[in-house]
Amino acid sequence: MPIAAPPADANANLLPFLREHFSLDEFRAGQEETIRAALAGRDALVVLPTGAGKSLIYQLPALLLPGLTVVVSPLIALMKDQTDKLDELGVDAWTINSAQSAADKREAQEAVESGDGKILYLTPERFRDREFFELLMDRQVSLFVVDEAHCVSQWGHDFRPDYMMLGAIAERLGRPPVLALTATASPQVRDDIIHQLRMRDPFTWVGELIRPNLFLEVQPTVNESQKDAALEQILRRAEGTGIVYVATVKEAERIHEEFGKKHDLALYHGKLGAKERHQAQDRFMSGQVKAVVATNAFGLGIDKPDIRFIVHYHFPGSMESYYQEAGRAGRDGEPSRCVVLYREEDRGVQGYFLGGKYPDLDEAIATARIVNRMPLEEKRPLDEIAEMAEVPRRKARIVLTLLKRHGMVREHRGGLWERLAPDVAAADLSRELQDYESRRAQDRVKLEEMIRYCRTAKCRTRMILEYFGEERPEEWTCGHCDNCVAPRVEGMTAAADAPAIAMMDDGASDAAPAEEDGAALCVGDEVAHGTFGEGLVLAVTGDRAEVDFEGHGTRMIRLDFLNRVE
Repeated sequence: MPIAAPPADANANLLPFLREHFSLDEFRAGQEETIRAALAGRDALVVLPTGAGKSLIYQLPALLLPGLTVVVSPLIALMKDQTDKLDELGVDAWTINSAQSAADKREAQEAVESGDGKILYLTPERFRDREFFELLMDRQVSLFVVDEAHCVSQWGHDFRPDYMMLGAIAERLGRPPVLALTATASPQVRDDIIHQLRMRDPFTWVGELIRPNLFLEVQPTVNESQKDAALEQILRRAEGTGIVYVATVKEAERIHEEFGKKHDLALYHGKLGAKERHQAQDRFMSGQVKAVVATNAFGLGIDKPDIRFIVHYHFPGSMESYYQEAGRAGRDGEPSRCVVLYREEDRGVQGYFLGGKYPDLDEAIATARIVNRMPLEEKRPLDEIAEMAEVPRRKARIVLTLLKRHGMVREHRGGLWERLAPDVAAADLSRELQDYESRRAQDRVKLEEMIRYCRTAKCRTRMILEYFGEERPEEWTCGHCDNCVAPRVEGMTAAADAPAIAMMDDGASDAAPAEEDGAALCVGDEVAHGTFGEGLVLAVTGDRAEVDFEGHGTRMIRLDFLNRVE
């Protein structure tokens, strides 16, 4: 059984080390506190915005701790980016992944075996390789890091079930301190990460979620043509580079076909070949295109600080997904725009995705029966098992992973599975399947929260903060969302507002306090607003007026943002 490396001196003066190895003069919020927790041998969960320096939190202690730091990352591109940066700093970091040549893998494994490397980057799927895992168990592991840890909760239960094994893997490596890092996690997701990674009384740091340079906006629409008109106007007016997120491959291709040539758009989705995806990403990163039209396959690990706009053509399935994707805008601190083109009927798209996430009892039984017919020690590919069971491949993969946890099957390279137990069908998966039923219900609640965000007349930033567990005084508003700049009448639904699309001007909003004209506004006055144009005053209450703007519906506007039209 491997033994975790002993902790380092958690009380050491870290600033000289920070300056020497990373050329930085001071720590950012949360960095030093978490580093000291890791050096003291304590588990830690960190939620910090992208660009807040999460990588330093494990890279610095990796150099101080005596053993190897293992970093689990979701994407090969992320790992390459990190190892390249560490090489520039003179830090001995390695990665082992499926995109490498046999010679590169062998070189990395020899470095691990000889004890040369200080940091090793892996995907969660790499631990399936028993030969490699045994090699890793011979190394003294000082720190076990899960980067982009929201993937444990977001993907581990369905899309990438290997994430569910990471807690057990850390224990087999001698149970070093576990460090989980993410930019986005609600209290519920944080609890799930702690549970799945088997973390013990972790030190927790949740950073500031407010991004004042992001203007949050929802444009209600009633049909596809209205959505397309809204997108056309955004693309025509927007400066800089952006991302247009869509829910399906079919819609991504349609939008790219319709708008691509006119606005110079790239296309990115999971069904494109690797060469096409890389070309699209390279064109986007170098600023050769106005925007990339993409499914949610695009964006994780994209290190482009000057993204000026994010458009969600379809609203995502949860606030976590929305904040993660919208948060890719404006990482350089400059004003950027995040727009959701909301249509009530798009609920069906997300409902379809939710229905295909988790296996039910019948699908689990069907998969187990097919595996039970396989001769012992004979390997079969996942695709064949799924086809014979008449179960979607993704769900069959989840069932096989559950059987693997029960010691009933073994996974081999190349997606091959081997039956180990004489009676696989006897496996009791009731507890796990019940857990999936609970997750279905939780996912439905998350979808409703996302819809509530789109329909609200209240401060959108406040809704995000409350969702992620941050409280603000009752009177607090952000001042950088459409509802704060030009509030809708309380209780007005998106459906009621749908006939008109609220088009905010470039730079989020050019609305500025109006010049004082010396006279109060009255019902029936014609007024002008910097964003919504001319309108008619319907009512005046305190320091606000209810104004009907042609093409934009009824809005509650502060009086000092209105000018009387003579």
